[in-house]
Amino acid sequence: MHVVLDFDGTITVDDTIEQLASYAVAFQEAQDAKICSERKGSGQEGEWEARWTGIVEQYLADHRAHKAGYTPSEAARTTLEHELQFLNSLNCVERKSIYRLRDARLFAGMTPEDLYQGGCQAVQRGQDCENQDRKNVVRLRLGFATFLEQVSRQRKWPVSVVSVNWSDAWIRGVLQADDSESKGTAIRVFANKVTASGAIIPNFPRRTAPANHDLEDDDIAPFSTCSDKAEALDEAVAASARSQPEQPAAVVYMGDSMTDVECLMQAGLNKDGGGGGIVMADGDGPVTSKLIQTLVRLGYAVPHVSEAQQFQRPRRADEGDIPRLAWARDFEEILASKILDEPTEATNA
Repeated sequence: MHVVLDFDGTITVDDTIEQLASYAVAFQEAQDAKICSERKGSGQEGEWEARWTGIVEQYLADHRAHKAGYTPSEAARTTLEHELQFLNSLNCVERKSIYRLRDARLFAGMTPEDLYQGGCQAVQRGQDCENQDRKNVVRLRLGFATFLEQVSRQRKWPVSVVSVNWSDAWIRGVLQADDSESKGTAIRVFANKVTASGAIIPNFPRRTAPANHDLEDDDIAPFSTCSDKAEALDEAVAASARSQPEQPAAVVYMGDSMTDVECLMQAGLNKDGGGGGIVMADGDGPVTSKLIQTLVRLGYAVPHVSEAQQFQRPRRADEGDIPRLAWARDFEEILASKILDEPTEATNA
């Protein structure tokens, strides 16, 4: 089994984009202060924070306008095809915002090591129970370390992260992981990355990029939508197959947001069985999760992992094209449910 995880809101308790941006703002302010000190001048306090706030406000306005003007409306979208068309139509909104980040130079001059250390520091602050400043902390979902120990180290399953986050180095810092497989527990990260100029581009070759295109070129389109994420999932599966050809092709995908719809369905519809999709949700999932509500609106059952059948069971003829989906609050619930375990004879009966 190949375990593929979304990052923000799945591995972490909350989305970490605000924390990543706050780290970049602090970095740029420190750089400005250093320059001003050397020149014995004074900088504009709050300038970087204002740039970031403006980007957020413009993004939210664009998103609201796009959603309001899109047809068919949410209530009228009752098929997976309709929903994916809407989700991928947000491409213009997402990329416009990412290009604003590039033009604002919020991440300019930041190295992968800077971003890695920022991720490390954020999750370390999150481990401090007295630290309530959510703007600067990242917390991992309950049971993630134990889950990783079981699936990666004990079961020897490959683990990948697929994320529309802006920085693969930031993700690795939060996970305190790297690209090395020397420890036998490498987590491959398929996400965007920050270039020296502050541009945000994918850290793997896109299908649409010319064969001779330099991956460092700032004009490569970032990936940010549902179908972009599905492309990254395909790349993750292909990379795993190249390094571990003996591993079964089944994938279990875990995600929490609307950008995960296509990946969840792709994993849940594995014709050979053995895979599935798990939605991460807080509280009473069907009530609190927009993603679960959308899947139910499209006609799919999303039981809690404690009530779902095991993913590794053989697919029955009467299942047809019904995707194997479930939801959980955290990784402890997933492990306790045994949904990823091999079924016993009694389970198959």
